[in-house]
Amino acid sequence: MPFTSGGTDGPCFDADANGLDPHLDLSDNVRGSLPSADSAQHVAEAFHAAGWRVRKSSWTEFEVENTYAQLELRPSRPVHFRGVIVPQRIDDLLAVFAALGLTFIVELDDWNGSDTATYRSEGTSGAPA
Repeated sequence: MPFTSGGTDGPCFDADANGLDPHLDLSDNVRGSLPSADSAQHVAEAFHAAGWRVRKSSWTEFEVENTYAQLELRPSRPVHFRGVIVPQRIDDLLAVFAALGLTFIVELDDWNGSDTATYRSEGTSGAPA
């Protein structure tokens, strides 16, 4: 499916509805890799099929978003991502990865840089992304 920079229909990230301060809480706090993904394009298509909003953010990168997360997909091997997520919704993102059949390594930082949690799907080993 060809995506444009204008994006598809779907829910947009909503900092206000999630109680985030847009001046303090909108720096990247999640990053990781998707070792089983064929390409960033395929991941974007899977997120779109799951009801997420998708837009092409460069010639090779994609942005996927829902009300609680906004991620930039990078076309590397494995596919990498970074972005913003409402920390209390990390389990929802992990469930989406699992439902899409993607193995993952995810690092979630608190916004003051003092704590990082790492999540791995079963069958995923190695260093964090």
